[in-house]
Amino acid sequence: MPGFGQAGGGVFNRTMHKDHHDMPALAQGDALTTNAAPPGSDDCLRAAQHLVEVGFIRWDAEQDALHVSAETRAMLGHALADDMGVAELVGLIGSSDASRIHSLWTEALARRHATVDAEFSVTLADGSVRHLRGVALCDYAAHGGLARCVIGLQDVSAQRAVLQALSDSEARLEEAQEIAQFGCWEWDYTRKEARFSAATLRMLRLPPDWNPDMRQILTVVPEDQRDWVQALYKDAFEKQLTTLRYEVRHPESEGFREIHTVARISYSPKGHPRRLLATVQDITEMKSYRRQLHSLSFFDPLTELPNRALFVDRLSQALIDASWHHQQVGTLLLDLDRFKDINDSLGHGAGDDLLKQAAQRLRQVLRDYDTIARLGGDEFAVVLPDVRHATDLGGIANKVISAFTAPFTVSGNDVFATVSIGGALYPSDGQDANQLLQHADAALYHAKGQGRNNFQFYSRDLTAQASARLTMESELHKAIEREELELHYQPKFDLASGGLVGAEALMRWNHPVRGMVSPVQFIPLAEDTGLIVPMGAWALRQACQAAAEWNSRSSRPLKIAVNLSARQFPGGELVKTVREALAAAHCQPQWLELEITESLLLDGRDEVRGVLEELSQLGITIAIDDFGTGYSALSYLTRFPVQILKIDRAFIKELPSDRGNAEQLVKAIVSLGQSLNMALVAEGVETKEQADYLSGLGCEVVQGFLYGRPVAQSAFSQWLDKP
Repeated sequence: MPGFGQAGGGVFNRTMHKDHHDMPALAQGDALTTNAAPPGSDDCLRAAQHLVEVGFIRWDAEQDALHVSAETRAMLGHALADDMGVAELVGLIGSSDASRIHSLWTEALARRHATVDAEFSVTLADGSVRHLRGVALCDYAAHGGLARCVIGLQDVSAQRAVLQALSDSEARLEEAQEIAQFGCWEWDYTRKEARFSAATLRMLRLPPDWNPDMRQILTVVPEDQRDWVQALYKDAFEKQLTTLRYEVRHPESEGFREIHTVARISYSPKGHPRRLLATVQDITEMKSYRRQLHSLSFFDPLTELPNRALFVDRLSQALIDASWHHQQVGTLLLDLDRFKDINDSLGHGAGDDLLKQAAQRLRQVLRDYDTIARLGGDEFAVVLPDVRHATDLGGIANKVISAFTAPFTVSGNDVFATVSIGGALYPSDGQDANQLLQHADAALYHAKGQGRNNFQFYSRDLTAQASARLTMESELHKAIEREELELHYQPKFDLASGGLVGAEALMRWNHPVRGMVSPVQFIPLAEDTGLIVPMGAWALRQACQAAAEWNSRSSRPLKIAVNLSARQFPGGELVKTVREALAAAHCQPQWLELEITESLLLDGRDEVRGVLEELSQLGITIAIDDFGTGYSALSYLTRFPVQILKIDRAFIKELPSDRGNAEQLVKAIVSLGQSLNMALVAEGVETKEQADYLSGLGCEVVQGFLYGRPVAQSAFSQWLDKP
């Protein structure tokens, strides 16, 4: 190293002695025996040298001599030339350390330091690197220059590797703690010292060099929680607890941070706390997720009302309280009337908005301690604790119905959505939550059957009806699979010529046990359950097959009419279904007539209009069934591709008569149809007088028992074969 080879300012090169002893050694040939005198200090030093694997370099500047021990040679790779000088030896020091060691050695010589201690790396002949620690003991001449020095060397590569591995491990741990929002801290009661990880200090918003005493540690806990945390530790110490868990909320500018602590406590033999090691974790985000999960598990995210799970729990608790205090509990189930039509016509966003407004109206009209829940879709439920009389339940239900009379503003439109309600009362109508819900649901279904927008109490008869309905629903599913459904056809005739012009396809259910089930019983059920969609597709296929067969035998074109349900329109599958039915049966589009209801037109949905226009462009005829019985759809007739108006049988059965307004209504419908260039069909014609009257008004086509009842496809040939 720089400075080596300089004594009193003279420059010289020295060579290494060929003996590899490091300190004044025994004379050559001397031997150690058991009777020899006690070993001297040199011998003890040599023994210690071998024990701790220390090598030495002795440089005598005045005698121009350099001695290198065998241990040093081993450290430096046994690659030292015998004539290597001090400069070459110093050149082994790694380039990254050379400047530092040069400065250290120069300063030591200038200040005549007796000891110089440093760590540095050396590069061996094979390119490998070792880390050494060197301690130089310097002796100076009278003139101030270096006379001699002894340098002890120790290979600390292994220790450096361990320390580096430990440092890397600590860095990884610190990084892992940062990712997991984890930290740790320690308090040594004996030394009264604290240690905090960097992650902990950041988590607690403390400076990196914070070094507190015990009292200062307590200030980390917010003041409003400090007493109970201190009491927690005091109790743990008294009970000799070894583990302590607690959570503290730290206020911040935007809410709170929640810190979870797990402390491990070790005690002295006398039972005094000796060491406290704790981990801290920021669980703010986890707590937020838990709250969100709890909310999703028990609350409806749209309306923020309790969901079914929480409703059943609240109802069960209310029943327990009522049983204890001998009280009654009311349960209401509510459905929004025509919600599906609104949802389909204005979109799901509008439907969601309507549900939120409905929930708000329920909150306004019901008591604070009543539980209001959204069970799903447009179905709501209410728990009414402490209902004194059954009439009170009815009174509350009527208040809800009144609250829904005012229109809702949805997507800039005034929308009317009434409500149907079914109610059941504990303990008279049920003993548990599931039974009450089942009975309230039966009452709700009855309310819908009574024209909607009303309230119905549960009765035992409703249970039987609900049970029968469930049975029929299950059997209707099987009816499609087992091909129990049939189409019967009622003929339609031209009033002027008396000739057959077509038929209306009417669905029938030939039950293997019940026999023929009335459409009045199973069609509404199919509508409610959605089964009407696959049933409607089946009816289209069957009707197209019949139309193709009959038109192949008929000298004049016959048109077969099929009723469509509003539930067949959403989803965009109806046109595809019709196309496939026509193609499979080789049926011409002009042989098919599709009947819809007025209420479908009243919604004014672009989706419905688009489907009807696409069907009309195929050449299919569109008819309005039961015209005049529903909402006034007169303003919509010009917007939709409608070619036929069917006059409902309710008006026809009163003809001809001076009683009531039947004649005026029928005249108005005929006049309207003629002015819009639409064909007119009268259904339910049962007498010749009715037929003659309709003919006089200008109605073109009729159907009814006077001309023929609905019959199976095989029996329809009786009209085909007539001239």
